[in-house]
Amino acid sequence: MEYSKKGTFILGQRENIKSKAGESKRTNNGFLLTVGILILCLLDFLFFRVLIWKVPNESPWSSNHFYNFLYEYFALREKQKSHPRILIVGSSIAHYSFDRESFRKEIFERTGKEVEVEFLSYAGMTPLDVWLCRNKIVELKPDFVVFPINFIDWRLHRAYSLNPSNKNETIDSKLLLLDALNFFEAPQSRFIFPLETVLTFFSELGFAKDSEYISASFFGFYRYKDIFWKNLRSLYYHRYGRNTSYHGYNGVQIPERVTSLGWTGKKFSFNLTEGMKKEGFLVQVVPEILFSGPLKITFQKKNIIRAFYFSEPGWKKILLGNFFDSGDPGLPITAELSTTWIPYYAEGENKDWNYDRLGVRLQQTFGADLPRSGMQYTREERLEDLRYLNMSDLEYSKYFNFRLLEDHDQRPGIGYLVALKDAKLRIREEKFVPVLHFQYLKKFADFLKEKKIPLWIINNPENPISLDWYQYSNWYRDHLLFLKDISGDGVWFSDLKDSLSMQDFSDYHHFTFPGMVKMNPIYAGEFVKISERQRHNLLKP
Repeated sequence: MEYSKKGTFILGQRENIKSKAGESKRTNNGFLLTVGILILCLLDFLFFRVLIWKVPNESPWSSNHFYNFLYEYFALREKQKSHPRILIVGSSIAHYSFDRESFRKEIFERTGKEVEVEFLSYAGMTPLDVWLCRNKIVELKPDFVVFPINFIDWRLHRAYSLNPSNKNETIDSKLLLLDALNFFEAPQSRFIFPLETVLTFFSELGFAKDSEYISASFFGFYRYKDIFWKNLRSLYYHRYGRNTSYHGYNGVQIPERVTSLGWTGKKFSFNLTEGMKKEGFLVQVVPEILFSGPLKITFQKKNIIRAFYFSEPGWKKILLGNFFDSGDPGLPITAELSTTWIPYYAEGENKDWNYDRLGVRLQQTFGADLPRSGMQYTREERLEDLRYLNMSDLEYSKYFNFRLLEDHDQRPGIGYLVALKDAKLRIREEKFVPVLHFQYLKKFADFLKEKKIPLWIINNPENPISLDWYQYSNWYRDHLLFLKDISGDGVWFSDLKDSLSMQDFSDYHHFTFPGMVKMNPIYAGEFVKISERQRHNLLKP
């Protein structure tokens, strides 16, 4: 009996020790798990909220849209404001229409007053998006917000795309809202304003979408996983790669111009850098340019000439070394091709619906030993901007249909343009109802009124060809009346739809570079008039 009691006591002690050891182990495991989660959160914050926005941005103009928007936002948040700040918001309409430096200079010439002109813009930025970004916009301390807008920004074609029997005048607004927040149609809702979206539309989105938005709000790796690698890859390839696979040329400006994809014409000239002397440079030769025989490229600087011959397609290395060192070092080298090719008659990936005469393709960073950064909102003139300059209205009209609308069955990429044309033809038969994005434009205007930040809404110029499809309808007239009614108390509206000729447009709404140059003095003149009517004149000396 005594032994039994003693044994029981010892057994109890052992169990007690084991129990305490187990509790201690669980406590340690819990502590380690907590520390691990905190470390992951810290790393997530440091890398995705800080570091990826500190590296150079080497994206070309109008590319990598959401990354560029966020990069610009974080940069402007830290930038010291030295003059009144004009913030241009909106879709690609904004950065195809305004040139920051031209607009600034035009204002200065008219008033003698310096201003800062900045963009907060990405392709597809709708009035709903702008409203969801409203606190980000205010955070940048703008003295004036400019919002150029056009038919594409209302996204009225989506009603017909969701169901051909739909009408914008009768469609359920919730359907349009859910479509506008769909990741496939609008991935920006996760990248740029997930928290604002879930707080505003929690009940409309449903559990699955709410969970995704909440995750994106708190975890940077989930929020930015689809956009940050592109810039990091570019940083690597610009230094260690061949720079032959790209969607936007970001090399030095060529006097004779290149296309946005880096294709030259029959001639191009450049200055040979030290890096190009040592490493050479690559040009792409396409099969189409070899149809009549080997391609000859002649490089010339004054009386010094050197020629290269190519009989096979592909990327070809050209090494000029010190061959052109004698003579004026500032004088460019001129390259002339023996022949050219036309994209419309090409095959496969080189096929395109234009008659431009092209030469060879340059590397993305051609002529820049140090890759160019900070160009994401700086537009440069390209060859395709010049194709319409000397066309008559009849010539342009034919080219317009050929370039944008013909052979739809062979060109799935123009489906969006076809849908927009169809939407304009259909909307002219409907009565105007301020559906989704009209409502959020008004909310944004009211929000800025409360913050006492002036807003200028612009009905931006449209190509006369596409404008004619619906300009004289009741819908168009009433939508202008709606925009005029928003104005007042610090909100201004200008109807500038007729300001440019058809030759100034590359499609329905986007300006060519010469069109942009022509339009900026008009914008500046209108802006100065508006500012002078303002109680607290931004441009007072």
